[in-house]
This record gives sequence, C-alpha cells and structure tokens, in this order.
Amino acid sequence: MPVTTGNREDYLIAILRLTEGGSAAKTTELAEHMGVSPASVSEMLKILSKDGLVEYAKYRGVRLTEKGYTDARLTRKRHHIVEKFFIDVLGLEPEIAHQEAHRIEHTISDSAAQRICDILGNPPDCDCQSCVNPCKSVSGFGISITFQLCDADVGRQGTVAYIKSDDSKVMEKLLAMGIIPGRDITVTGRDDEKGIVTLSVGDCSIAVDRKMASYVYLDMMSE
Repeated sequence: MPVTTGNREDYLIAILRLTEGGSAAKTTELAEHMGVSPASVSEMLKILSKDGLVEYAKYRGVRLTEKGYTDARLTRKRHHIVEKFFIDVLGLEPEIAHQEAHRIEHTISDSAAQRICDILGNPPDCDCQSCVNPCKSVSGFGISITFQLCDADVGRQGTVAYIKSDDSKVMEKLLAMGIIPGRDITVTGRDDEKGIVTLSVGDCSIAVDRKMASYVYLDMMSE
C-alpha cells in the first residue's frame, strides 16, 4: 500500500500527542493509538526517519525532529481552524466537524487556512507559532489599530480584520453582504437614532444595524 501524505501526517500528529510530555513514544503505544499493528508502525517509522521527520531507535522509541515537530503542529493547526469554521460558521455538530476537518487538514493549503483564520478572528492556539505566514497577533509585525465598525465615524476607512460572533447565522449574513476579512470598507453614514451604519463595500452601498456592526472589527495600519 502506498504511503500517502495523510498517512504520514497522521503519524506525525500521533507522535506529537504521545511525546508532548517529554518522553519518547514506544512502538506499541503508537500502534495502539493508531489502531494498527506494531509491524506497520515500524515500517512507517523507517520511512519517516529516512525523510528526517523522526528520530527512531528500536527499543528506545521515537521522537520528532525539529522538522517533524513543525510539520505536525502545522497539520494540527489546520485541523483546528477548519473544525472551528465548520462549527462557528456552518453550524455543524462538533463530532461531524471533527471528522470533516480530519479529511481536509491534509489537503487545505496554508494560505487558505490563513484566510479562514482571518474570518474567525485569528484565534491563536498552541500551534500558532508554527504558521508559515502568521497573523499580526502572533508575529508581532504590522502594528495596527483595530476598532469595531459600530464605533467608526463617518468617513472612516479600514480593512475588515475579522468577524467575532458565536452565532453562525451572523457570520453567514455578514459574509453574504460582502463583509469579508481583507476587504476595504468606508463608513459613509450613520443614523444613531435608528442605530444604522451605512457602508461602502467595493462598488456597493449597504446598511447594517449597530448590533450587526459590533461583530465586525476593522484594521487601520498605524503610521
């Protein structure tokens, strides 16, 4: 049976989980965790070792190399991002979201995962530092002023940084209106009595109520 990228990444994540306490993972532990035979584990470890992803010695167990550690964390982060998107935006049940994310984590690109992360508000987790192109909240670069759309004055311009809401219907509505992370927005009017904010998004003019606007965070780069 050919070794797929998914097979390799599943093993790397399993080794990561078993060795995060600091000790090496035993072949029997890994076999039990993966639900395969010890012989299958040994064959895969030889492949991963040859590719410089693990350090493996018979009877002494296996550890991830620096490259293997980084690859495992990137894969796990992609899983977390996709799973959260399915739950928070699409409203899937957590168990189904987990299963779907497991299928996608091996094929989604880092750039696509980053765009999803932007929609979710760049939620940092323990694997954020392994990002190929980390967001500002992790990298510390690109200092900006972030403010809520509901507080923006008329004439204020900004780029949608993220949408923050636990309600999947709110996310769906804002995305359908074209309020998407990375898109430039200009506040063209306000009616504080009615609680309405008018926006220019691309070639369109739209109006949102203050509550809906409170879920949208804009970035304005500092000078």
